[in-house]
Amino acid sequence: MIGWLRENLGTLFLAFILSISAWVAAISAEDPLQQQVFLELVPIEYRDLQSGLTIVGDLPQEAEVTIRAPSSVWRNLSQQDLAIYADLAGLEAGVHRVQIEGDIDQRATQITEISPGSVSVTIEPLATKQVDIRVILTGEPGADYAADEPVLEIEQITLKGPRSAVDDVESAQIRIDLNNRQRSIDQQFPLTPVDAQGNPVEGVELEQESVSVQLQITKRENIRRLVVVPIVEGREQLEEDGYYRLTRISVDPTEVAVFSEDPVALEALPGFIQTEPLNIANLTEDQTRTVALDLPEDFTLVGVQSVDMTVEIETVETSIVLTRPVQIANLGFGLFAYPSPEEVSIILTGPKVILDQITSEQVKIVVDLEDLSIGVYQLDVEISDVPDQVSFEEPNPPVIEVEITFTPRPTPTATFQPES
Repeated sequence: MIGWLRENLGTLFLAFILSISAWVAAISAEDPLQQQVFLELVPIEYRDLQSGLTIVGDLPQEAEVTIRAPSSVWRNLSQQDLAIYADLAGLEAGVHRVQIEGDIDQRATQITEISPGSVSVTIEPLATKQVDIRVILTGEPGADYAADEPVLEIEQITLKGPRSAVDDVESAQIRIDLNNRQRSIDQQFPLTPVDAQGNPVEGVELEQESVSVQLQITKRENIRRLVVVPIVEGREQLEEDGYYRLTRISVDPTEVAVFSEDPVALEALPGFIQTEPLNIANLTEDQTRTVALDLPEDFTLVGVQSVDMTVEIETVETSIVLTRPVQIANLGFGLFAYPSPEEVSIILTGPKVILDQITSEQVKIVVDLEDLSIGVYQLDVEISDVPDQVSFEEPNPPVIEVEITFTPRPTPTATFQPES
């Protein structure tokens, strides 16, 4: 028996290999391998960075993964089965090219490609710093209100981050808009780390994102709000020629606050205050001017000391009718042309100041005879030399008849009539 085994060992081994191959082929036929891109992007984990260091800049956070796996595995494969990572262990401060690696927790399955395959990682030392908190107030409270200095929950705050970014931070800033505010403030405001020029600094972390600010706003005494009435002069001169007209006047702000130590005198004021007169006689377009207010003696303005007055000027439009002789253009050498009718009318519409300056010879009504020989033609008339801002309607008539001949027409002569 032992001798027989020795003589047939090779045959038996070959039979075993063939049976294994047949089994593998059968399994593959039932559960074939498939290689394809995983349907979801997989998060990238950046592992094992040394303590006291941090990553600077934006890095890819997801990767596209190509996998080879049996069909049965693909049916149940989920993102939780994959681990895609960059190993940062042992790396010091500086710029490093790091491979993206991957593991998969499934049988007979292999990751064949990861995109991106590597990343450039910039590493810097972590730094901490304590900076002042500064409040930037913008705008003014209501004209008859006053704002005290803001009171902060804390005066300084600690931040941390990459050394290069931390070194840029000059302060942590809070911005509060007081425009027309009438109530006191007691609330949390977000903090923004900024550099010496007031520009936000990215990439640093504050120990808290907001702080509480209290700011008292109180109503002033002996103050009265008055409506602003705009005053203009020169309107008659502006409109006398009929070229321009005033269409609207407005002021900003529309009311102001007035203070007096004498509450009786303050109450005796009318409910309005006039602006100093604005002369509009020579204006030809909309204008906004800063003007003072006509305030009686012993009264003072609170906050706003002047107003912006806007006057809207409209150009007066009108229409005129011009009747002009038809001019012939590009008549061939040795030919004669006779339009019928010889005059055409046109309606012009536009600013009166421009229409009044148009001379009778300025606008031309032309018929172009280029490349035309003898014959009778129905031709469109062309309008030229119309000023800008002036429009015109279709001429009357829009088409005229033109006869082109080799010979001129005889000039009519007067017939002699004897005296009776």
